[in-house]
Amino acid sequence: MYLAVDRKSKTTLIKQLYQAIKDQILTGILKPHEKLPSTRQLGKELGLSRNVIIEAYDQLIAEGYIEAIEGSGTYVADGIILENYKASIQIKREAILGLRHEPKEGHIDFRTGVPNLDLFPKEIWADIYKKICQDLPSLQLDYHEPRGCYDLRFELTHYLRRVRGVKCQPNQILITTGAAQAFTMLGRLFHLTNNCVLVEDPLSHGIIASLEKTNMKLHAIPTDEKGMRTDLLPSNLQPSLIFTTPSHQYPTGSVLPIKRRVELIRYARHKSAYIVEDDYDSEFRYEGDPIASMQSLDPTSVIYIGTFSKILCPALRIGYMILPEQLIDGAKDIKYSEDLHSPVLEQLTLARFIREGYLDKHVRKSNKLYQHKSQLVIKTLHEFFGNQVKIIGHTSGIHLVIDFQNVIFDANLFKQLQNNGISVPSVEDHAIAKGLYRQQIMIGYGNLSDKDLVEGITRIYKVLIEIPKI
Repeated sequence: MYLAVDRKSKTTLIKQLYQAIKDQILTGILKPHEKLPSTRQLGKELGLSRNVIIEAYDQLIAEGYIEAIEGSGTYVADGIILENYKASIQIKREAILGLRHEPKEGHIDFRTGVPNLDLFPKEIWADIYKKICQDLPSLQLDYHEPRGCYDLRFELTHYLRRVRGVKCQPNQILITTGAAQAFTMLGRLFHLTNNCVLVEDPLSHGIIASLEKTNMKLHAIPTDEKGMRTDLLPSNLQPSLIFTTPSHQYPTGSVLPIKRRVELIRYARHKSAYIVEDDYDSEFRYEGDPIASMQSLDPTSVIYIGTFSKILCPALRIGYMILPEQLIDGAKDIKYSEDLHSPVLEQLTLARFIREGYLDKHVRKSNKLYQHKSQLVIKTLHEFFGNQVKIIGHTSGIHLVIDFQNVIFDANLFKQLQNNGISVPSVEDHAIAKGLYRQQIMIGYGNLSDKDLVEGITRIYKVLIEIPKI
């Protein structure tokens, strides 16, 4: 009886032996009613102690793979062969880091939405997390209510009122695992009663995917250099939700002026609809103070969504949704049905991180760094392209848009850029109505070094210089 065991493996010899015999039974190598070697004999054949064999046999007997008949021996049980059974295999490591976007050596990726990951205060976060675990009463390790930990909701109430003008109470805040979950939850909350939704065009893939997943019908409202075209809001539709990114429109980077904000609120009130304010990148602003939220103008008709993916790091997976009172119970039920509640220890850590002033300090430090990077990108673009490009959305956020006067970015051009070691997001890819943004690309600078930013723009120039008129 051949059974392979590896004495250097981290898997115990008992487990290896159990698995090897089990595999041979399920694949039919060991036949029903076939007698197995005695524990003493098999131990001698494999050079293993008899106790190892006994424990492996006992587990197989307990699970019904083999039977011990007193005075006769141990036999393979009947009816155990499983067709197409695959014996246990070595687990392969598919990715070194397990990242969605595995970095390629020498390749520069201008993707948007990624902050400077080196800036995340890991030591401070780890210290707070450790203290939370040490001091936490055991009762706090139980299931929590769907809205999330009160400590975090309380801190967010005061923080958002101070920095974004948000008007709410802790009971109106629901902690999510990011903005995407909030979008999906809203789709689930409204799709049965009214699945008509107005969205900006262009807009984030995440919003489109989340709403389409819940069978919402999207109606696109064009944007310009001032954000959503409120003069084009349809009179013949009765939307339940109106999605907007007023403080830093994604992907164009425009800011919705107060006149349009008021017009949008009036329209929503007239249609008995809710405005969904995705406060994308609003913390990072390089000219003046951060713009006050739309929610501060009308808390009863605006649903406010935020996330810590950009302000801290995507791996944290903590976001939040601030709801008018009448929507709280329905949203709680949906959150409970999706995942009960968001992870508690991370919420408590973030609450203390905010309370002790570390978030304010981190935002100030980040703002200074991103302003420098934005200025570097603008300076480098002007050095290479002069007045042949228009730069949009450079006053805030961690990306900007470049509008080329004489270039159309088609599939062939993007392939050339890839072949030269550059990935560049296209504004056109985010558009519902196609054909209006083919001359625009985005430069995400949040997580790239100064060297890579300059080198990446240099590579773009070398590709585009081959095109006539550049």
